[in-house]
Amino acid sequence: MMFALTLFLIRLFPYLLRFIAWLFGRLPGTTFLLAARQLARSPGFYVAPMLLLILTLSLATFTSSLAATLDRSLTDQVRYKVGGDMSLVEPGEDTQAAGVFGPAATGGSSSNSGQSTDTANVGPRWMFLPVSEHLKVPGVLNATRIGNYAGTATLSSGPFKADVMGVDRVDFARIAFWRNDFGPGSLGAMMNMLASKQDGVLLPYSVLSGNALNVGDTIQMTIIGPYGPVQTQFTIVGWFDLWPTWYPNKKDATSLAVVNLDNLFEQLGSEMPYDVWLKTKPGTDPTQVVKDVEQMGITVLSSQDVRSTIEQEQTRPDRQGLFGVLSVGFAASALLTVIGFFLYAVFSFRRRLIELGVLRAIGLSSIQMAAYLGWELLLLLGVGVGAGTVLGVASSQEYIPFMQVGLTAETTVLPFQVIINWPEINRIYALFGALFIVALVVLLAFLMRMKIFQAVKLGETE
Repeated sequence: MMFALTLFLIRLFPYLLRFIAWLFGRLPGTTFLLAARQLARSPGFYVAPMLLLILTLSLATFTSSLAATLDRSLTDQVRYKVGGDMSLVEPGEDTQAAGVFGPAATGGSSSNSGQSTDTANVGPRWMFLPVSEHLKVPGVLNATRIGNYAGTATLSSGPFKADVMGVDRVDFARIAFWRNDFGPGSLGAMMNMLASKQDGVLLPYSVLSGNALNVGDTIQMTIIGPYGPVQTQFTIVGWFDLWPTWYPNKKDATSLAVVNLDNLFEQLGSEMPYDVWLKTKPGTDPTQVVKDVEQMGITVLSSQDVRSTIEQEQTRPDRQGLFGVLSVGFAASALLTVIGFFLYAVFSFRRRLIELGVLRAIGLSSIQMAAYLGWELLLLLGVGVGAGTVLGVASSQEYIPFMQVGLTAETTVLPFQVIINWPEINRIYALFGALFIVALVVLLAFLMRMKIFQAVKLGETE
């Protein structure tokens, strides 16, 4: 596609130059007009450098954008999987059994979940230190509770299983990873929806559309509590497409319902084990954070850290090989363009020595000759760089989303967000700017050494 469109644009370039020459022919000044007419009248002389310039720049834009997109995708995948900067599984202290209860992901189901109400009323089933205690750990900026429990609901399409995620809406918005394509608004807006009703619930859009549900409707859910199943009612306050740590594309995936954690504990009659998500300072040692939390008397069964996981993934040999190939392609494209265009400028000057000598003989000053050659180079570079950038960006937006491949739900749940690597593209612009200056200086040196009488005498046209 890039090659075909490059050839098409080169065919249009002479017509564009003729229009520019016609326009500037009605304005004062000669150097720009001479450059435009020269290029418009001899398109065959610059087809090769223009083809090289547009094609290599579009390929460089594409490869650098692909590398940036893959890098951002890896970061997003890890952050989506962990939720916050760190995730700690803290079971709490089981007051009615020896030891501790399993992680929050088990949904609170255990051999004691069906105990009598009399036993349940003796005291809390689990004891927890306040989540704010995590803020005493060096490097921890914020902490929030995340409860994951098993539940079922009966809708118009029939009964379905749903993981119920309870969140502290204020702290969750400060910690959790969020992208604009996860839902209809920002994470703060989603948390404001939960704040509108104490019994509010956020559901996937697929559940709402598949069951003719709307915001404001109520649903009945059964949640496995510490003393057995509990039926409770929620009011739908919003919807989402994706939610951190939820993988709807897994083979045996269940739906997800996001609710206010404190209201959920009230409905269940007791607190239940939950995870803790942390926001940490860059450079914080996750192992030391876990040790400091455990020194406060909090049991940590397992932990995940975003930064160390990303660093581990980035050092994989296959990933380094892919990025090495993309980097080599990017550098080769830029270098090939610079060399080719510089040679074109030098050879073009030598080929047009007679023409330049005649222009100098009929009265153009050295400054005008320099401006004439400078405008010619600038027109070629400007059009080539602009067309190459447009083609590269268009190709990136069109084809990079199709390059998302993976064998697991974690690698395919988040659609690619194409990142145009403008910092690298700007480096190419700077390289071409340096090329323009160097080429112009070399041409001016040749121009100053040119002897007019030798350039225009008979026999030199060969």
